[in-house]
Amino acid sequence: MKTNIMRTALIGATCLTTVALSATPVLAQDSTAPAAEIVGEEIIVMTGSRIARTNADTYEPSIIIDSELLQKRGLTNIADALSTVPAFGTPGASPTGGQGGSFGSGQSFINFFGLGSQRTLTLVNSRRFVSSNTASIFGPSAAGSQVDLNTLPTLALDRIETIAVGGAPIYGADAIAGTVNILLKQDYEGIELNAQTGLSKRGDGANHRLGALAGTSFGGGRGHIVGAFEYNRTEGMTYEARKRTAAGLFYTSPIEDSPYSQVIIEDRRIPALSPYGLPTTIDIIPGDLGPLGAPGLNYGILDAQGNTLGFDRNGNLAPIDFGTVHGATASAGGNGMSLVPLSNLLSPVERYLGYAHADYELTDGIKATVDFNYARSKGTELRTQPVYNTWLFGDAGDPDGNLIIPLSNPFLSDAARQTIAAQLPEGQDVFYLGRANTDLVSGRGSSTVELYRITGGLEGDFNVAGRDISWEVIGNYGRSKTRGSSRELVQQNFENALAGCQDGYTNSPIQTGSATCVPFNPFGNQNGPEVGEYITTTAHPTALNEQWMVTADITGTLFDLPAGGVGFALGYEHRNEKSDFDPGAFFYGAVDPNDPDGARTQYGRSIPIDPVRGSYHTNEVFGELQVPLISPDMNVPFLYSAELHGAGRYVDNSLAGGDLTWTAGGKVNFLKDFGIRGNFTRSIRAPAITELYNPTSQIFTTADDPCDARFITAGPNPANRAANCAADGLPADFTSNIVDFTSRGSLSGNTSLENETADSWTIGGIFTPTFLPGFSLAVDWVSVNLKNAIVSVDADGTLEACYDATSFPSAACDQIDRDADGQVEFIRTGYLNAASYKYKGLIGELHYFTETPFLGANSAIQLGASYQYIDTLETRIGTGDLSTSRGSIGYSKHQFTVNASYMNGPFTAYTQVQYIGKAERDPDASANTYEYPTRPAVAFVNSSISYDINEDYTLRLMVDNVFDTNAPYPAPAGGGLDTYWSGFMGRYYKVGVTARF
Repeated sequence: MKTNIMRTALIGATCLTTVALSATPVLAQDSTAPAAEIVGEEIIVMTGSRIARTNADTYEPSIIIDSELLQKRGLTNIADALSTVPAFGTPGASPTGGQGGSFGSGQSFINFFGLGSQRTLTLVNSRRFVSSNTASIFGPSAAGSQVDLNTLPTLALDRIETIAVGGAPIYGADAIAGTVNILLKQDYEGIELNAQTGLSKRGDGANHRLGALAGTSFGGGRGHIVGAFEYNRTEGMTYEARKRTAAGLFYTSPIEDSPYSQVIIEDRRIPALSPYGLPTTIDIIPGDLGPLGAPGLNYGILDAQGNTLGFDRNGNLAPIDFGTVHGATASAGGNGMSLVPLSNLLSPVERYLGYAHADYELTDGIKATVDFNYARSKGTELRTQPVYNTWLFGDAGDPDGNLIIPLSNPFLSDAARQTIAAQLPEGQDVFYLGRANTDLVSGRGSSTVELYRITGGLEGDFNVAGRDISWEVIGNYGRSKTRGSSRELVQQNFENALAGCQDGYTNSPIQTGSATCVPFNPFGNQNGPEVGEYITTTAHPTALNEQWMVTADITGTLFDLPAGGVGFALGYEHRNEKSDFDPGAFFYGAVDPNDPDGARTQYGRSIPIDPVRGSYHTNEVFGELQVPLISPDMNVPFLYSAELHGAGRYVDNSLAGGDLTWTAGGKVNFLKDFGIRGNFTRSIRAPAITELYNPTSQIFTTADDPCDARFITAGPNPANRAANCAADGLPADFTSNIVDFTSRGSLSGNTSLENETADSWTIGGIFTPTFLPGFSLAVDWVSVNLKNAIVSVDADGTLEACYDATSFPSAACDQIDRDADGQVEFIRTGYLNAASYKYKGLIGELHYFTETPFLGANSAIQLGASYQYIDTLETRIGTGDLSTSRGSIGYSKHQFTVNASYMNGPFTAYTQVQYIGKAERDPDASANTYEYPTRPAVAFVNSSISYDINEDYTLRLMVDNVFDTNAPYPAPAGGGLDTYWSGFMGRYYKVGVTARF
């Protein structure tokens, strides 16, 4: 341990000079990675540039996370490490909360500055990495080329380098928010074995990891080989696992005078639904209908005391406790249907990860190199909502409508038959039954990502006119295939079983688990597994992503100036991207043999889902210049050093056309202790395959209908909204079904999409005082102005564009079909270059290392901090009103993370404090919209201790959320599951051991 402390001390001392020149403070994440790369005069290449230099400088704000952070926290996923950085917002996908089922579960996509996960470029060893995002609109995240960080091993991690807004001219499209470069080890000697296990205070959420890392040199030191393998398994949980999520907190309309239009209720139930069956005498829902019909009318089945009856688990009629009814879809308490048992809290994920690197010096000037990545990651959504039969979703006899049950049904008890028959209109021998079919379809769905990637090529150097020139030619091929699996209800077999398997029944063309019809009992929960086998099939959607590219470049110096050599880089890159989504036979639906090109019919309750296929390629040329203006040895008054930097790349996209991305910036140190840096960058994002090629697909969607009584007083101009709704014939007290229940719609791709473009700039100051060795501080202002952004103008946006327009009806109103009652029947949506995003904020990084002999002869303390202040984070679609995310849940105005380590001989103690500032449910909402509109600030404390038994063995004990701090009330109502995840999981213990040989 003495060696480690002295090495850290050397890093801290070296950092002084480096940061004074470069403004890259060494890590707010308790790491010293940048400076570790510059001991002596070693030539390095930092993320954001291809030009090698002797200091770890960047021209943009940078954050560097060393593998040491993951060890101290016991983190088994790189995404978890990045989530501790305040500048990363709510992830595009994570294993928490609702998942994509068989279309993508348990994946991890990061989101820099809250500008969308599709706008963060993720590299591995400075090369692009193949995406695992499905091209389907039903996938886990927004359309794009996001990298699933589940597919990367943590044991092989060397460090993560992140630069804000930069990277586009160096690496190409998609780096609008910034670039994350995950650097895996390429030079390692020895063998390391690692085992770790974790368990929450409540005895669940177990996480286990086993891994091995090995490396050696060969060929007399001319070659190196490194390999790593890792197995990781996380157990899942539903909402029932935690008191807060099990409480069933929900925003809904008040039933009595309240200053708020949305109040919180507990134990939210859906009185109009039951997993055991709710009988009615007409096609309706039972109970006092309130706004759904004439108040006081009840077409349910009643007992002698006037109680409304429903079936219980055993198929007997029993009184329904409606609780405190707030409408057909929300009651506080009672015994109506609860969504708590049907909500996924944490997805179980199982991962097998492999990585290998090899290089060999073929000659003194040529080296061959190859990297290989393999991953098999399976995520599962444990539960989600089932298929329903209810008047709320359709007319009786429709697939989703109430079931029509004859009194002669053999599963109906004599007592229930008599009670129901006595209340039916004269001559009627059928009744109606609403039911949530939880016993047939649980909603469980899994997806398995299998990925491999290989990069390889040659690199070397030569001398021209006394100048060293470096070159490389690298090929990169990646393939990611996601195969889903879920049990789905087959409608034809469902109808056969409901009818009692009458003679002459015909099975569905889609194969189910069994071809033998078994009668289905719709009363209670009394069906055996053989019923489900006949009624359900296994669906297997598949998504394939392929990427291959070739890069060739040269770097060196052109000529010398008094301050040093002018560095340059020139290169060419060709890239192919291909995606292929196959919904599988079930989701594709049945083709009409008489009209093969006509509309398909669904086998189950899901609308037919279209395949998505497409590809594009780019040809790109790029160049970079680094011009030193002032060096310390020039002794220029009031200028210690100065440097300019510029880069440009022309991208010719086979579909989106040509675009130029470029950056210009520099850094100046007026004193050795203080300097400034700044840059301006034009960046682009290319349209994704989904955005380009998605056919006109049918969808089910919900939306906050502006004409609903809950939202009519919101919007940029409530009076204008109310007038437009009235002009459309909708009353002020209108209740829109699309708010709580899905309506049909469509979503279309657009091959005419153009590249997104962003103009971004940063300026910052760097302070590395000579009077305080080991200290560095950088503070940067970041501004991103994204135009021409590609968005799916969804149902919310379409409805708002119609009813918030200054003239009515607008063109957007043509996309909305309402029935005679004003309910939305169909809504057309699609992808357009129609949005703008703005981000402005301040980010800060601090690092301090010092030896502390007064706390122990061999001791030292290391501190780090990372801070973000959000000044602006907003979106505008078309010419509509701004939507504000600044200050919302996940994007608090103030966030910071502080890390502290104390090292003394073989002992290390570590503490991390993660502070999340006050947040609002909706920053754009009026003061009287939400009860509990804000979430108070919260801080989560994580800690660990480690002990080196000897040079070969290290033991670690880690505790997350040391004080078992809860998530702020009333989260997760209104969001925040990812943001406050530590508060939901609670105190969590981990123990690990590392053996080195």
